Amino acid sequence: MTTTTTTTTSAAVANMFHPDSFPDGAYYRDYFFVGGEYVPVEDSSSTAQFGGSIMKGQTYVECLVPVAGGVRRPFPLILVHGGGQSGLNWLHTPDHRPGWASYFLAQGFAVFIVDTPSRGRSAPDLAQHHTTYSTGFVEQWFTAPSSSSSSWPQAALHTQWPGTGRRGDPTFDAFYASTYPSTSDLPAYQVSQKTALVALLERIARPCILLTHSQGAPGGWLAADARPDLVRAIVAVEPNGPPFTGHHPHNGAPARAWGLTDVPIAYWPPVADASEFNLETVPHSSAQQQQPGRDPTVLQKEGGPQGHVVRKLRHLQHIPVLVEVGEASYHAPYDHATVAFLRQAGVECDFIRLEERGIRGNGHMQMLELNNLDIARVLEEWIRTRVEEREDGGGGMRDVVERGQDEDGTGQEGQDRIGG
Repeated sequence: MTTTTTTTTSAAVANMFHPDSFPDGAYYRDYFFVGGEYVPVEDSSSTAQFGGSIMKGQTYVECLVPVAGGVRRPFPLILVHGGGQSGLNWLHTPDHRPGWASYFLAQGFAVFIVDTPSRGRSAPDLAQHHTTYSTGFVEQWFTAPSSSSSSWPQAALHTQWPGTGRRGDPTFDAFYASTYPSTSDLPAYQVSQKTALVALLERIARPCILLTHSQGAPGGWLAADARPDLVRAIVAVEPNGPPFTGHHPHNGAPARAWGLTDVPIAYWPPVADASEFNLETVPHSSAQQQQPGRDPTVLQKEGGPQGHVVRKLRHLQHIPVLVEVGEASYHAPYDHATVAFLRQAGVECDFIRLEERGIRGNGHMQMLELNNLDIARVLEEWIRTRVEEREDGGGGMRDVVERGQDEDGTGQEGQDRIGG
């Protein structure tokens, strides 16, 4: 056994806790759990002899409210992380710079951060099979695609990850330490996401903006489908996709049988079974042909001799959506297909490629990269101009933090003021 000893001077310790060393401004914090259900304890459990039940599906939620100026924006922001991650993604970066939560707090938002079921501080369901990203996977897909054997052309453009992006680099090691195992049962996970997010929306009890990332997107679509009255807009950062088919290197393999999700979502005319979709692969447009590394698009067939009817996403049609993608991400070849599908299905969907806004070199974990706050500004501008300026939402969110109710039934809540 090898033991590593770290010597820290008193000056270093003092500096560690100096206010200037913290990346965040002052905010109020509350936490609570939503969702969850009691199920019988399994016979194999060491506590089975005592009888009773255990809880599954409970979801940790952290609510942050700015101190300076209070809440000034009409719609609370719910941040939903992606696969192998937790709500830590939003707090600050692995190299200790301010994260998106800090930015949106400074802009006057009430921010709700979730650890989706079986992730982070949401207790794992040990009955499910979980997988963990290896360091090699993380390097190739997230942190160092430009120096790996990554197979999408845009990977060579990746420049924004802090440090080398490889094992042994302090920033990589800090990021990798924050990753979590993910369940392999995507349909069950998406249902649990939906249940948790609907419970959170109903607890907040006013229209919110969902900001989802990657594997967090299906839960966002499903929650908005279930409670469209409580979702004012969706910002989907590199959402799971593309519709109906796998992305590289799994091009053509069936995936997301319901388009955006692996489980049913409401269409009109109704769809009883996913096999009812009539699909076609649409060739590249002339503009796309001039841009290498863009995958084809799978859409619903429309018209023709058989009079194919395009089914609309019944409950998402009146919710503004933004899909955003980084220049060097493995999503760069195909997120346009998600946008095309949403638009065909009747959704008002805007599409931002960051490089077209002068923001270059970003990979999939863009909220942690060197220019992360530049990206947050783009998202905030879209929210302000495309959502808030269309109506006067009014109201503040301090009542949510101070309500002090135990609506989730767990009896577990806490509240702190953080920072100075």
